[in-house]
Amino acid sequence: MSAECETPGVKREAPVIMMIAGEISGDTHAARVASEILRQRPGTTLFGAGGPAMKAAGVELLLDLTEHAVVGLTDVLANYAKFRRLFWQLVRAAEQRKPDAVILTDYPGFNLRFAKQMKARGIPVFYYISPQVWAWGRDRVKKIPELVDLMMVVFPFEKDFYREHAPALRVEFVGHPVMEQLGCERREIKREENLVALLPGSREAEVEHILPPMLGAAWLLRRERPELRFEVAAASEKVAALARTLAQGEPVEVRVGGARELMQRAAAGMVASGTATLQSAFFGLPYVLVYRVSWLTYVVARWLVTVRHLGIVNVMAGREIVPEFIQQRARPELLASAVAGLLGDRARRERMQREMAGAMAALEGERAAERAAAVALAALDAAIAGRRGTEIQN
Repeated sequence: MSAECETPGVKREAPVIMMIAGEISGDTHAARVASEILRQRPGTTLFGAGGPAMKAAGVELLLDLTEHAVVGLTDVLANYAKFRRLFWQLVRAAEQRKPDAVILTDYPGFNLRFAKQMKARGIPVFYYISPQVWAWGRDRVKKIPELVDLMMVVFPFEKDFYREHAPALRVEFVGHPVMEQLGCERREIKREENLVALLPGSREAEVEHILPPMLGAAWLLRRERPELRFEVAAASEKVAALARTLAQGEPVEVRVGGARELMQRAAAGMVASGTATLQSAFFGLPYVLVYRVSWLTYVVARWLVTVRHLGIVNVMAGREIVPEFIQQRARPELLASAVAGLLGDRARRERMQREMAGAMAALEGERAAERAAAVALAALDAAIAGRRGTEIQN
């Protein structure tokens, strides 16, 4: 709303917004939106839970959820009491500070439950980066409109999906933040023909499951091709320490950070399912997808998930561009064979790169955070106006 459209003599109060993100990638995405909100609406108060990126962006951090990130049902159950305590701590904070709205980023296991509590208290809920309800089974999406006032999606097909399965929900496609963030990190780097990237994830729990078969594959590959080198890009010092322990003296270089640079240097890679698969596709890294969790988590996931492919690049393309090695197929010998096929066939690598680029072309990344912030603020203004109108009538 422009200043000219405001009621003369009435000064609009700066809004108060609560924000929650629970993982490193979500913290990064939410931080960019927070920065844009403060740029577009100076004086806005932002508070909530997330990680260091959100804190640096100007969000008053009540607690760091990224320190407690877990993966899989087994880890969630093991940490249930802790998450329950953190959850209700944040609910009480919302009750006390009464934000004009909450913006939840990804992290559906926690955030959808939090959304339910906020709706029960009359606080508008805006969701950034949709839960992957299109992969869950069609009945579960019907609950989303009861919990969320505005869904800001990052994949174009998600808007069509919601239109078909939850037409009452307001959905806006704002572009994918990864595209925006990675554009400035593209470098003219010559790929090293003998370098293989190992990207086992950002959380210790997933690294414990995923890195061992990657290391086993590296050992098999080096046995056939001694000139090969392997680098692990660890998301933190803790993950790096864990990776070195798991490597047990194997000649695998472990670095903290530098994943995006490694994606541009390596000739091929093994990548854990998650944000890194999209980043790898953006940078044109030929790779195989690896996903391995506890047995219980996998059984539950197989019961819930209905899509044919796990990797988002394959989901967008509607076919398998990137080979997927999930659970019992995430074995060293299968991974080694697939990576050897990529390393030994330049035409196959180039074909994968072209197909990944084609899938990524559907995403819009320019000013994604700016659009998300603008959409959220417009929805916030409408919610505040509606609330004031109700108060006047009463």
